[in-house]
Amino acid sequence: MAGNAPDRGAVLDDIRVLTAAHAPLLTQVERTLADGYACALQIEAEGRRLRQRLEERAASLGESPGSEHVVEVAGLAQGIARTDGELVELRAALLDLRDVARRIRAA
Repeated sequence: MAGNAPDRGAVLDDIRVLTAAHAPLLTQVERTLADGYACALQIEAEGRRLRQRLEERAASLGESPGSEHVVEVAGLAQGIARTDGELVELRAALLDLRDVARRIRAA
């Protein structure tokens, strides 16, 4: 991830703490939501880059079908699956935290 993007693991940890807390502060919840959304955008961008690279490499397989190209294509596909999984996990956690924010605001 980029140097200024929040760490996904740290954001998920923060979300878990805040969703389990009895009375989290709205400012902490909102900051963590912002960090989580920034992290999600970063993951989405990484997935787009991987997909673009996969398309490029898959298109060139016919020209040079060597094993190193097949390995690279497989690695790109695995990277896409990883980013998709990370994004699903993060989005689910963000939905839970968004619900916490709504409850705090309604109180």
